[in-house]
Amino acid sequence: MYKPISLFLFFLFLAAAIHANAVQSADETISKAAVLIRQPWLNDVMTGVTYLGTSSFLLPLIVMIGAVLFFYRKTWDGLLMLFVFGADRLLNKVLKEWIERVRPDFAPLVHESSFSFPSGHSMNTACVYPVIAYFLVKHLPFFSKYKKTVYTIAGVITVLVGISRVYLGVHFVTDVLGGFSLGLLLFFLVKGFDEKIKRFRQK
Repeated sequence: MYKPISLFLFFLFLAAAIHANAVQSADETISKAAVLIRQPWLNDVMTGVTYLGTSSFLLPLIVMIGAVLFFYRKTWDGLLMLFVFGADRLLNKVLKEWIERVRPDFAPLVHESSFSFPSGHSMNTACVYPVIAYFLVKHLPFFSKYKKTVYTIAGVITVLVGISRVYLGVHFVTDVLGGFSLGLLLFFLVKGFDEKIKRFRQK
């Protein structure tokens, strides 16, 4: 239980810190530096990477994996993935509209119309990919044999998507960290809930 609490406290810290001039200045310095390292080929790579954190990519992925779990008679876990994704999207929307942080304005490479904090793409990936990894490892023998590799891939994708948001000029670093903290918070809540249900059924 300490992990969700720690992540929640970290998010609260970031939500307060982004209003400090020193933090805003550091965020802007990093965003400006990201603009300086841009290359045409890297722009294309980062645009592709960032797509891995979009709802239009993740929702079909969840449905597809849910169908696999249904085949293994694990329909509940597939529905749980859909539920947590819906909770992730709703929570992100509410928080963005409440905090109302303006996005960086340093030659963004993609257009975004919503507010900036927390990053939705980062929150999506930090929640969904670990949740998918958890259920794949839990139910499918092939993935359970390569547990560390599965979780490592999920982690690498998450980090890369976060980096892409800063590189593309649509988020500050603190936006990404805020998204990561809430996404992981939801993951650990799902994992803890699922493990408690499992223990309850075994009694």
